[in-house]
Order: sequence, then C-alpha cells, then structure tokens
Amino acid sequence: MRFLLLAAFLLTTLVRAAQVTLREGETGRLGGLVMTVLRVEDHRCGPTENCISDVVAEVRLQDGSTTRMAVVSLDPLPPQPWSGLGVVRMTPDHVTLTDQPEGRPAGQQDTLKRGETRNVGRQQVTVQGWESVHCAETVLCVRPTWSYVYLKVSRGSRISSLTLEYPRVMPWPGVTLTGATLGPRPQLTFSDQRP
Repeated sequence: MRFLLLAAFLLTTLVRAAQVTLREGETGRLGGLVMTVLRVEDHRCGPTENCISDVVAEVRLQDGSTTRMAVVSLDPLPPQPWSGLGVVRMTPDHVTLTDQPEGRPAGQQDTLKRGETRNVGRQQVTVQGWESVHCAETVLCVRPTWSYVYLKVSRGSRISSLTLEYPRVMPWPGVTLTGATLGPRPQLTFSDQRP
C-alpha cells in the first residue's frame, strides 16, 4: 500500500512539472500558460566581481483570458524570514511597523519617525533610519525600488539590530527561471515549479 501511495505521489509531481526553453522574443507553452519572453538582461560576472544581479527576464503570462507580467531572475531573492517585525507602509517621514506577518490577523501597528522609540508588540523598537534603493531605468530588476529600514530592537534584556526590507520580496509569480546558456542571446529554461 505504501508503495502505491509513493508511486501516485511521484507520478503527480512529475505530471505537474513543466519546462520550456525560450529566447528573447519567443513564445511557448508552460503547463497551462502561454509565455512570451519580452526582455532579457544578462549581468553574470566573475566570482570576485560585484554584480548587480544574475540573468533577469521580463515575461508575459497568459492563462486563458487573463494576462499578467512578471520579472524573474535566475538567482531569485529568497523571501525574508519573519523576524517578529514587519513594515506595513512607508512615507518619506514615517515608517509603520507591525508585529504580525502578512496573511495573519492584524496585530499591533505603530507609526514612527527616525530616532523615535515605541513598543510594538512585546518588543521596544527604535527606528535608527532608512534608505531607499532605486534600480536604474536602464536595468531590468525584480523590484525597481525598495527600502532598508534599520531598527534597534529590545526584547527584555536582549538588544539587537534588525534590517527590514520594504516592500518584501514579491510572491512567486508561478514561473521559475531555472537555467540560461551563455552567449549574446541566451536560451532560458523556465519551470512551473517553485525554486
């Protein structure tokens, strides 16, 4: 019986996994999606160089009458693990923090300025500052603009520094870039499975 369950599980896993290899400007099928590679940027460099990213592709995904755009990277940014605090929103003068992760019922939220200290949930938080990073318009980025928020967090007698990203890394778009050949017009391999 165990063997049959294992075989059924493996078979459904194999059936669901789809791959397609395309170049910029080409269209193909990835499972139930029609996918077009609109733009590709290859920023790969040597191991001792500071690269801005890896291979990044802008794709159009069509599922029946629904069309959406996605930007995927060969080396995707991992989702930031939950640290006990998260950024809800930012303005040039304030940052709003919460003690509950996305998808959970709203927890305590508090809006702070630079240098301000307040309790958010069970921890005392001081906003030390923040900075925004803008991807150059000439470069294709998974996130065109994001901010780093620098906090000092006290939980009882423990004091630590914490850096949060806002907005958080976008959820998986349903497509993963799994490979890219070298050369001026690389072939890109996409999968419909999570990395």
